[in-house]
Amino acid sequence: MSQTQSKGKSTAPAQSTGMFWEFADLGFDTGKKLWFVQFYDETNKSVGSYFARTITINKGSAAQYQWKDTQGRPFWHVRERFFADDVEGFSVDPSGNVAVTFKDAPQREAGAVPEDFAYLTYAYHLSNKEDNQRAPMGFVEFYSSGGDLLGRINNRWIIVEDVGRKTTGEYPKIRLRMERKDVKNIVVTKTAIILQGGQPR
Repeated sequence: MSQTQSKGKSTAPAQSTGMFWEFADLGFDTGKKLWFVQFYDETNKSVGSYFARTITINKGSAAQYQWKDTQGRPFWHVRERFFADDVEGFSVDPSGNVAVTFKDAPQREAGAVPEDFAYLTYAYHLSNKEDNQRAPMGFVEFYSSGGDLLGRINNRWIIVEDVGRKTTGEYPKIRLRMERKDVKNIVVTKTAIILQGGQPR
């Protein structure tokens, strides 16, 4: 998958995943006017890319991230990242267009938020103890007014929307803390937890 745009070739078979790349980014090259998938290995080294006019993503989950252009140009670079372990394979049609097919996602409980929590804390794993080949995510812990742990939602992307918070704890148990009165709503999905603020609950 390190070649550039392919034209006129027969459909390629699905490629084996996890052999030479660990994660990949989907983006658009404004110079070439083409979409691309760029592959990275376990050391964050780019190990190839594939350009196409059309890239089709069949199922799967991904996360957006962005950074400001380092050359001083007035725009940001935006990518959608996904991981090799989630991908079943790739195919390329005779026009050079790419299809990325994801594996069926494992069933995961959405997670329950305790009704009577007084505050919550959250943090981000630095490693994935369950599967070292997968990127670590975050976790949210819910506490009573007396400091008792009421529940924990683990391995989610964490999104914060207009909520006051402060740092707490001592290393290595460092967290960000939110008071219940500042949290208007909490949305939990299979891959993310969204902490929303606004008017006090």
